[in-house]
Amino acid sequence: MKKIIPVTICFLIVSLSLSSCGKEKAEDTARQQAEGDTGKVLVAFFSYGGNTRKLAENAARYTGGDLFRIETEKSYAEDYDTCLEETAREMEQNARPALTTHVENMEEYDVVLLGFPIWWGSMPMAVNTFLEEYDFEGKIIAPFCTHGGSGLGSSVTDIEKLCPDAETADGLAVYGSRADQAGEQVAEWLEKLGLYGENQDREEEIQE
Repeated sequence: MKKIIPVTICFLIVSLSLSSCGKEKAEDTARQQAEGDTGKVLVAFFSYGGNTRKLAENAARYTGGDLFRIETEKSYAEDYDTCLEETAREMEQNARPALTTHVENMEEYDVVLLGFPIWWGSMPMAVNTFLEEYDFEGKIIAPFCTHGGSGLGSSVTDIEKLCPDAETADGLAVYGSRADQAGEQVAEWLEKLGLYGENQDREEEIQE
């Protein structure tokens, strides 16, 4: 006699399957593009004190991607407490700081590794300016950040709101104080995404 699975259980199985597929979709796409000939990687980053820049340089070296720094017209205060006050005002005003650097050939990139420090629970407003400047439809955005204890904060949700037509892959969060020793973390993250260069000498490359 055939066993009949109740309808509610069927729905539950399908729901769990779709949820799992959705979570892995961006990573699978990144792997497919990395394995092909047309997958081109851009490592775009905003850095204040230099910690995020260190992660970005590792990511560009490990993937062979192009490195791009997001820079603002107005410099932030060198004193960190003053800088925090400035950035708090920007967030309250939902500001879009003007940028001095621009990607001229964004359409050529399939994957964007996007780096930034976490300020006030999310990415700096300058990164919002960057995301609104280009069309990310069909691209994969993989965020990475430096932080003081908040992890990625709300940055992933904010990216998805600003770029609804892009796919957001799993991100990487590194304590700012550990950025100098984060080579292995970056390598493992990129391997998970299928973006770590096949020709890289891992033992040599993760040296800081």
